Amino acid sequence: MEYTELADYPLPAGTVTEWTPSAVDSDWTDDERRLSYAHLEHARRALEVGEDWYSQWIGTAFRIAHRLDADALRTTLIRWFARHEAFRSTVVPQPVSAETGIEDEFGRRIIAAESVSIAVARDDHSSSSSAVYERINELFNTTITPLQWPHCRVLTVEPDDTTDSFLVIFGADHTVMDAYTQVFAIKELTKLYESALLGHDDALATFGSYLDFSHAERASGARLDAETVEVTRWADFLRSHTPSQPDPMPAFPRPLPEPEPEAGHADPIPHVGSVPSTFQGSLSTWLLDAEQTQRFHSTCKALGANMQAGIYTALSITTHRLSGSGELRFISPVHTRTELQWGEAAGWFVGLIPVHLKPGVASTFSEAIGPVAECAREYKDLGTVPFHPIADLVGHQTPPQLVVSYIDLRAAEGADQWEAIDARVLRSACAQSDEVYFWINRFATGTNLSTRFPSGHPGANDVHRFLRTFTDVLLEVVENADTTYDAPALSSVDVQSRGSTS
Repeated sequence: MEYTELADYPLPAGTVTEWTPSAVDSDWTDDERRLSYAHLEHARRALEVGEDWYSQWIGTAFRIAHRLDADALRTTLIRWFARHEAFRSTVVPQPVSAETGIEDEFGRRIIAAESVSIAVARDDHSSSSSAVYERINELFNTTITPLQWPHCRVLTVEPDDTTDSFLVIFGADHTVMDAYTQVFAIKELTKLYESALLGHDDALATFGSYLDFSHAERASGARLDAETVEVTRWADFLRSHTPSQPDPMPAFPRPLPEPEPEAGHADPIPHVGSVPSTFQGSLSTWLLDAEQTQRFHSTCKALGANMQAGIYTALSITTHRLSGSGELRFISPVHTRTELQWGEAAGWFVGLIPVHLKPGVASTFSEAIGPVAECAREYKDLGTVPFHPIADLVGHQTPPQLVVSYIDLRAAEGADQWEAIDARVLRSACAQSDEVYFWINRFATGTNLSTRFPSGHPGANDVHRFLRTFTDVLLEVVENADTTYDAPALSSVDVQSRGSTS
């Protein structure tokens, strides 16, 4: 399993079918539940961008190991939309008015489950792999938006070389889906399809509605003011600058000048030129294989910490080696599925927490992991407090610039089958910006890092240099059960043991 752009997924040549949810206009009804803060902000941005809205979606691709039966898949998708009210909701512009008490520029409309149908359009010919990619990518890029329903689109590909399985690819707007939804849907759609095809019970639990969660979140956010403790703690974080991260909202740390490579030791990562690009750079790399991951985890556990603390400590060491300081500030997304009813509901259940890693006087990995683990817990309770009203209260509108996510997905139901069914969570290419995102995920097969970053010089070079050093640090810990903040004079890590990139 990896988290990549669609361009990095090996799509087969085959016959494409579009499965488009549809509904009659008169079946839509107004709903008084308010949009979540993130949903409202996303809709506002889409309205501001207008016709230039393009390539902003997330999704998943995976194979279902049965023949494609049109009736069964149509039933599957109808039931999928019925299970998740978020898929049957959209926004509508509305006038803000003090007299009526309407505060949001967008209201909500919903449609009943029985009012959704699926329009099926199957090609009468096979397409090449590249043509399949262009077809799916452009459809998702141009039709998925928070302002136009349906907010989730589905396609299938029947491969030319087999009739025993078919590929499912769905893309959705972030307002109805998060990373957990992307993952849960693999199992859910497979079980729904097998139920429809084979006639047995799907054995799926039911969950609550993201619309109810969103409305409750707005009520929670309304209680905040400038003196609320959660607001003051965020304000304190935004004031805690470091030399390599001088901005209130932390950006990618400014590196020291890169030394010239020693004779006979050429830089393994070529420098990126300054040719402008419309989109950010994107990379997926396996940092550690399964055996290396287990050794790294065992080292962290022996030191009284978990693997997340170990990853964060390695990031701190990397920052020290490149910028001269082991302090590192970033934003971390966390799920807000704090109640059982939200467990596997489709929606954007994501909060933000600030993280400020301060290793203190530690000079080694083993000395730092304890303090770093404490730092990782410092703001953890802020994840369920919506950030958007806090940003308004502290007068800070800069979106997150450096984001780090660590998730252990080994226990997810069906994870042991992901490799066999070519499962992958997807994200669209992102418009060029200075933002840097690191998604670090642990799977049974190892530890993977997916990243997006500025695609031109010097941003791309700085990120590649950071990742090269980060990988060195991880492998040093794997090899020696410890490492130092200062780079070893001669690394004991064999360059050939690095993870491969894709």
